[in-house]
Amino acid sequence: MSGGHTIHVGTDDQYLALYTNADVKAADPGFRKGEPMNHVAMTVDDLDAVEAKVVAAGLKPFGHDDYDPGRRFYFFDWDGIEFEIVSYA
Repeated sequence: MSGGHTIHVGTDDQYLALYTNADVKAADPGFRKGEPMNHVAMTVDDLDAVEAKVVAAGLKPFGHDDYDPGRRFYFFDWDGIEFEIVSYA
C-alpha cells in the first residue's frame, strides 16, 4: 500500500494490520501519536452502542466519519493509545 509494506496477522475476518513505508521515519512530528504505533482498529456491529460505552467510561470520541462502505470514530484510552472503531453494518 502506498509504496510501503503491510502485513496482516490473523484470519480474513479478524487480524492485526502492520504497515510501514520509507517515509515513516521522516513523518511530521506533529502527526506522531502513540509512537511507535499509530492506532488500533476494530470492527463492530453496533457503532452507536460501542460509542455509548466509550463515553460511559469517561473517554471522548472524535473523528466521526461516514464513508462507503461504513462509519467510524476514534478515541484515546487512558494510556494515550488511539483506537478506531468501525462498523460496516
